[in-house]
Formats: sequence, C-alpha cells, structure tokens
Amino acid sequence: MRRYQVFPWALALCLVSASMVWAQTVRPLPVPGSAQKALDQLYPPSPLEQVTRQSLKQAPPLPPPTPQVEQWVPERQVFAPDLGRVVVVPGHYERRISDQLYSVPTLQVFDGRSGTPIIVPGSDRPPLDVRQGP
Repeated sequence: MRRYQVFPWALALCLVSASMVWAQTVRPLPVPGSAQKALDQLYPPSPLEQVTRQSLKQAPPLPPPTPQVEQWVPERQVFAPDLGRVVVVPGHYERRISDQLYSVPTLQVFDGRSGTPIIVPGSDRPPLDVRQGP
C-alpha cells in the first residue's frame, strides 16, 4: 500500500521539476533585421508564434491601379468649328493613349437640324473635357 502512495508523489515531483526547468529558460529578445533570422535558426519559433507572426505581418502594398484602356463617351451635342454647325455625336468608345491624348474612331455624326449624316475621320485628340468639336 505504501508503494501506491509514493508513486503519485514521485510523479508530482518529476512534473514540478520539469516545469521549473522550462520556467528557467529565457528566450532571447526579438532583434530587428538579419540578426533575427540567425536567432530564429538557433531558437525556432513555436508553431503558434509562427502563425501569429504571419497573421500580423503587414501585407505588401498594392500596385497602382492601371488606367482604363477604353473610355465610353455618351451621346452628346457639340458645335463642330470645322463644319460650322451643331452636330449630334453618337456614343462611342475612345482608346486612351496618354493622359493628354485619346484615339477617337471614325464617327458618323448627324447634323443637329436636319439629321444629315456626316463622316468625321478618326484621329488622336485631346481629352473629352478640353476638346472642341466631335
């Protein structure tokens, strides 16, 4: 009977001494830069620390948005200085070349009064908000 009483005490003593040993180990302080990688090789982080680091790591910045290649221009009425009259320009797409230049396709515009179709050849033109004419 005495043996059975000694065993739990011996087991408890082993567990307490093992926990005391783990409590005495001191992990090094985190060091920024390449020295941290060397320390991580000596003392690899626990899986929980790895997950924590990865979740707290800052994401790389997003690249700047790419400008639209094509821009929809809705139908509008404009004064065409080369034709000397108001014309109705149908909705169409314009391709962006640069911030100051857009490629406008050949358009069939219509006279504002009679509705007669007029062909305006395509060319590279300034942006819509500063453009004079179709």
